Amino acid sequence: MLLLSVARRIPGRVAVRAGGSERTYGDLFGNAARFAGALAARGVAPGDRVALMMENRVEALESYLGCLLGGYTAVHVNDRLAAPEVQAILDDAEVAAFVATPGRSSIAVSAPLVLEPAFDAEPLPPRALPPAAPAIIGYTSGTTGAAKGVVITQENLTRIIRHMPVHDGLRPGSRCAFTGSFSFVAGIWGVMLPHLYLGGELSFMAGLPPDEWIARMIRERSNFTYVPSPLAPAFIEEVRRRPEVLRSLTGVLHSASAMRPEVMRELVAVVGDRFVETWGMTETGAPVTTTVPADWGEDCPAEDIYASAGRPAHIASVRVVGPDGADLPPGQTGELLVASDTLFAGYFRRPEATAEVLRDGWLHTGDIGRLDAAGYVYITDRLKDMIVTGGMNVYPAEVEHVLARMPGVAEVAVFGAPDERWGERVVAAIVRAPGHPVDEDAVVAFARQRLASYKKPVGVLFLDALPRNAALKVRKPVLRERYAERRDGRMS
Repeated sequence: MLLLSVARRIPGRVAVRAGGSERTYGDLFGNAARFAGALAARGVAPGDRVALMMENRVEALESYLGCLLGGYTAVHVNDRLAAPEVQAILDDAEVAAFVATPGRSSIAVSAPLVLEPAFDAEPLPPRALPPAAPAIIGYTSGTTGAAKGVVITQENLTRIIRHMPVHDGLRPGSRCAFTGSFSFVAGIWGVMLPHLYLGGELSFMAGLPPDEWIARMIRERSNFTYVPSPLAPAFIEEVRRRPEVLRSLTGVLHSASAMRPEVMRELVAVVGDRFVETWGMTETGAPVTTTVPADWGEDCPAEDIYASAGRPAHIASVRVVGPDGADLPPGQTGELLVASDTLFAGYFRRPEATAEVLRDGWLHTGDIGRLDAAGYVYITDRLKDMIVTGGMNVYPAEVEHVLARMPGVAEVAVFGAPDERWGERVVAAIVRAPGHPVDEDAVVAFARQRLASYKKPVGVLFLDALPRNAALKVRKPVLRERYAERRDGRMS
């Protein structure tokens, strides 16, 4: 009841601005209690799992808060997913209800109870669950293509909410220009809920053109915002044009996907030590590394701060290990292991998958990187070929599984290629079946009908055969080279 106690102290203060309307803390938590009551009236019991597929609306936040107040486990469903992907999550989580905002409620799924957010019931008195009970389950695909539920417990959620203000340099009453979306579960527990904990103000700004984004921050005297990689160049240009936004802005966060060092240099040149770079993943709850204001000064001890994700936060530790599991010295590259106070409890009902990544209190991240002599972390690759496009995780095996079912496709391998706007793009290498004139448009259309839009390939490389090594594994570095050659015009 961490957030409820805040709301009771400041019921008349504005909590959220969205779509031209405002909600005070009293309004927000009153609606959350009515949402919990609506679920209870429909037979949803304490501890039941409620799937939420939400657009960027204030009702979405009220629904998550309603689950927390009512003692339900919120199951996050990315609102960009296609119907088969959503159904897989509903089945895996065995949800008691599926709730979607109006723009997503028409998706064809089967669940015991399917409805839009309802706030017309009697408010439900708060119900607390045990600290070890799941509070939120955020689904992330695995390298096998199967969705896995990352369990964040009640206790863990409290730790995340209390930690994030320190991590991001937030102060009580912080006014947040929220450019993220409910597609990202980390935006809920990592940005929105911590701002409510501080008695702050959330202003939904996702999708605004850069000039309107900056103009609203000036009008609302925003203190904090998130700059995703694709929007960084336009953000830099607008801040240069309207530097008065910096009078109130104290924190500019970047995370989730790689930002080119030259763009980061420009951004820091414009916003100075307000900039915060972090690294983490759904399984870590909160980010595990961060930069601090002194990192952007001349005395920074990092080998290359603009290529770094900062140093481990005070609640976290990072190790670099070789294939044998032994620690590697600074400068050597290996798999990054993380220990943190906010690590997830495990994958929902997947003990083997949990045991594979959580060993002796350390999360085996699958990211490849190194530490420099001063302890700064550098992410250089991914152990299992995950693609990060616009901050969204795409697992090649998941896309390969879908495209392999396309008529005319004999073999397929999916990989990531550099993209200046999105960080990486999804590319499919395809071997056509004899006599099937499959083309690029058909491949993209087939994927779009069965996968979230961000997972579809935006490039297709047709080959006579996939390059393989002696163990018959596809050599994806070779595919990346061939795709780069084709894009450069060096390959017919």
